[in-house]
Amino acid sequence: MTTDDITDDFTDLLDFPGGAELVAAGRVDPPSAGAVDAARAAVTRAADREAAVAPAALLRTRRLPRRRRLLVAAAAVAAIATGAVAYPVLDMGGEPAATASASQFLDGVAEVAADAPATEPAYWKVRVETDNQDDGKRTDTTYFDREGRVWSVDADGTVHEPPAGKEGKVKKWPVGEKWLTWPALEKLPTDEKALAALFSADPESRSQQVAILLEDAPVGPELRAALFRILADTPGMKLIGDVRDSKGRAGVAVEITRKAWYSTGPGEKVTHRTKDRYVVDPRTGLLLETKHRIVGQETPPDRYTWLEVGPADRVG
Repeated sequence: MTTDDITDDFTDLLDFPGGAELVAAGRVDPPSAGAVDAARAAVTRAADREAAVAPAALLRTRRLPRRRRLLVAAAAVAAIATGAVAYPVLDMGGEPAATASASQFLDGVAEVAADAPATEPAYWKVRVETDNQDDGKRTDTTYFDREGRVWSVDADGTVHEPPAGKEGKVKKWPVGEKWLTWPALEKLPTDEKALAALFSADPESRSQQVAILLEDAPVGPELRAALFRILADTPGMKLIGDVRDSKGRAGVAVEITRKAWYSTGPGEKVTHRTKDRYVVDPRTGLLLETKHRIVGQETPPDRYTWLEVGPADRVG
């Protein structure tokens, strides 16, 4: 092998957006363990998938661009954690572009989410710590079943049964103009384009509803992956980088600024800009924490720290 061959191989390996900047950055601190795990998992899955596809079929189905996207996303998960690479922006078809680093990271997380085991639980458990101006700081533990009935559990373990009949609260999640129950969520398409069409055309409103589903909804691996891909294609989504949530758990934060409003009285409301920050565990594809901060105000952000979200065999 000649020196030119080595140089060509090195150039090919770095043939992705930001590769030249990565070289120019020189030596940087290593990425976090979570970022490395996500990158390794994404590279392995991409290689396994493409190894199972014959070259002719690969060309016929035009999956090569997707493979390249996966490999670039995996490389980005490892590289962007250092903060050394300034990635270019993605073309969003005339809309304001999302930063490519955020898009690539979220695409990588989508691949992690897609490989999670599927379950068919009887109940879904959510334990969340909330800290906001209206309610103060508290921790709530709830369970709900496929009919949407909600159980709450006190800190001492006391279980509160859902009220009977119409008085009982039914758990639902927003998708576009509709509020869907657990069974209805299971009927949603897992193709990201078909799924995105069910939400608002406004990318800010769409991202907010998608994030609500990712926070605590009982969505399967394929649907969860599609939701992350919708966020990856959202204009204005920015990568913040490695952070720790309020419980000290390591994650990677992404952020978007959107229009919002709050009521000041009957028929009255004030519009403002809000920064929504989402802390994601790149090893699992779970949201660790959500913060909403009003731009230009000194008040602390509303915080939701997701302590436990997942299947349960029983209540309590």
